[in-house]
Amino acid sequence: MKKIAIALVLCLLVVGMAVAQDSVTVDISKLPGAVPSLNGDGTIVVRNQNRLTPSPGGGNDYAFWIQALPEGTFPADAPWSTYDKIRVVFRYYRSNGNEIRQGNSNCMVVVMYDPAGDSEGPANGPGPNTPVKIFNVGGANGNVRVSSPAGSTIRPLTKAPGGIVMQRQGNGSVATIELVELTFFK
Repeated sequence: MKKIAIALVLCLLVVGMAVAQDSVTVDISKLPGAVPSLNGDGTIVVRNQNRLTPSPGGGNDYAFWIQALPEGTFPADAPWSTYDKIRVVFRYYRSNGNEIRQGNSNCMVVVMYDPAGDSEGPANGPGPNTPVKIFNVGGANGNVRVSSPAGSTIRPLTKAPGGIVMQRQGNGSVATIELVELTFFK
């Protein structure tokens, strides 16, 4: 009888933790454009890698790319209104393939609900379709360290994101951006 009670309690704990969903991380290997790359230790790591394209305004100083997050990317029952933090990790490369170290002016990230809608939002912060807009991903942005384990505080979302925009912030040598991690958590 004790074994059944213990098994039942453990089952309830596991189910309770699964229902709580303290975080949701994008499985990058399932995104359109994901390609396998060989890590330095010989293991294969799937990354999403896209070339930057010129900005819609015609300039090339702030080249960008949009990554759609198709339906099914996130669990249908994810509690978006409870996630108040985000962690985004990128790697940056020159056109010759050499990696650029993390720092300011490499990239900005915008999370959007509708990838066919407004992908820029207001100049200095979130907007109706762009609930998350963070400058200097990987660099110092005041106390915001969005690529650190602690992530960055955000306003909770009202629904699952439909896409993200990665935009070069001025470092003209950034030719390729790899999305390594995208996690929403509380």
